[in-house]
Amino acid sequence: MRRTLLLSLLAIGLSSSALAAGPVRFGLHGNAAFLNVPEPLKEAYGFGYGGGAHLDISLLVLSIRVSGDYISFPIDEGKFKAILAAGGLNASDFQFDGGRIGILSFAVNGKMGFPVPVFSPYITAGAGLASISVSDLSIRYQGQPVVSATGQKAETKFSINAGVGADLDIIVATLFIEAKYTLIFTEGESSSYVPVTLGITF
Repeated sequence: MRRTLLLSLLAIGLSSSALAAGPVRFGLHGNAAFLNVPEPLKEAYGFGYGGGAHLDISLLVLSIRVSGDYISFPIDEGKFKAILAAGGLNASDFQFDGGRIGILSFAVNGKMGFPVPVFSPYITAGAGLASISVSDLSIRYQGQPVVSATGQKAETKFSINAGVGADLDIIVATLFIEAKYTLIFTEGESSSYVPVTLGITF
């Protein structure tokens, strides 16, 4: 399934060379996101970053956005070290490697705009698939390994999302900013993240 997601993202990029300007447009975007995952990982993660590509199909009153994204969430060492310090340990003696969460997603969203002068705000909602993986984690104390945890192989789950954004038309393209709440139906307690996206559509 992860291979399918990667191929879909590649197809979005390749299709741009064959599509003329008009009802179908291609674009690129970058993401900054905040992650909320079940315990015990919840206390170790927060901010992440990534990017992707999208394909917009304009209809009469609605447009469809097909998008592929990859967002990476490193361990928040500050949170870990605060816990260690609260326990009376010298947090500076600990070093962390790995443990990064990666989310590769593919989604189809409806987008309804409300044109006003200068820019066009819009609402968006949709569904897709998200493949989540965790890299191996190593924790060292004064340079010596004390914890070594095997990561988690990619698991693909159904996801839904909803959000708001705004388009700004310039001479040859459209700039946009967007924020979405994305829910992933992981085993047990669901996971979620909120990407704030800046992008350009040609």
